[in-house]
Amino acid sequence: MMRKFIGLLIMLCCLTCARPEIRLEPAAGACFHTMSIRFNFSDLQGKQNGRIHWRFDRFNAKFLFFTPLNQVSLELDVKGETALLLRPGRKQYWRGDFSFLLDRLWGIELTMEDLKQLLIKGLIPEAKMKEKGIAIDLETDPKDHSPQRVHFRRNDVDLNIKIMQSENRPGSIVFLDYDQRFQPAELEDLLSDD
Repeated sequence: MMRKFIGLLIMLCCLTCARPEIRLEPAAGACFHTMSIRFNFSDLQGKQNGRIHWRFDRFNAKFLFFTPLNQVSLELDVKGETALLLRPGRKQYWRGDFSFLLDRLWGIELTMEDLKQLLIKGLIPEAKMKEKGIAIDLETDPKDHSPQRVHFRRNDVDLNIKIMQSENRPGSIVFLDYDQRFQPAELEDLLSDD
């Protein structure tokens, strides 16, 4: 009787130590894509480098630009091709066209859809880039062919983007209403350092 009891006890101990099999299923409902990006930019005015966290779904996109001290210096909310650039420290905002803003920031005039296709799928809009005088070099991951680095050149502008992390998550991008709490400002005022 004692042997049966000890055998049963050993069997129960072994079963409690076994790990259950975890089965992952695709997320149901809405999902968004998230990316961590490092950039290096240079032109005749000087050099910049930094880190960006980008989240987007089918309709909306949110970019967070970080300072070297890991604080959010700028937030960019994009709905379609309309950009809302926020400067949280000053409680100011600017509203305008996304491609105009990208051209002003980095000298590359891309729409939001072109930027998504380039950084997610590695699809370069050759005709548009040639027309605007922008050269693009793309490095992909040898395993899954996803973009890892993108190098833009246009006249004196040199921009390198390195994708540190890229993944899908459940949920959607929701914007807050900043019109009531922030003051409108000119784009140059938001981008100035002081």
